Parts: sequence; C-alpha cells; structure tokens
Amino acid sequence: MQTLEYNKETTKITLNTYDDGFFLSETDITDAVLTLALEKLYDDYGLEQGDELHITKKKSLGNVTKIELMKSRRNEDKK
Repeated sequence: MQTLEYNKETTKITLNTYDDGFFLSETDITDAVLTLALEKLYDDYGLEQGDELHITKKKSLGNVTKIELMKSRRNEDKK
C-alpha cells in the first residue's frame, strides 16, 4: 500500500510504502507535487508567461484552510 503524506515539521510531501502495515520506504516528492500544482493553477486560470497569480491564505478553520486566488497581468506583457 502507498500513501501520500504531508509532514508539517519537515515541510515535505512524501510517497510512503507499507507492506502489511509495516513501513518500507519514503520518497520525497515535494518539488514534483508543487511544480505540478502550480502548472495546473496557471492552466486553470489561463495564465501565460509573465502573468502573476496572487495567493492569500485566509484564517485556518480547523483542518480547512481557505485560499483566495487572484489573477493579474503585468502591464509590460499587454503591449
């Protein structure tokens, strides 16, 4: 069995492998996950090279964190 886990203390996202409940291995996939998530956000908002995406973390509600996204274009790219 494999699980995706986020460790707040180490700030790592890992792919962990278990066999019959016993831990076998941990692979740090933080960089890959963040890169893919950013690419998806840029695609979802139709952003192009030079565009900016502003992310504001709102007050955390227990296990839920609200995130506000705002799209903007740089003036020099509109010319």
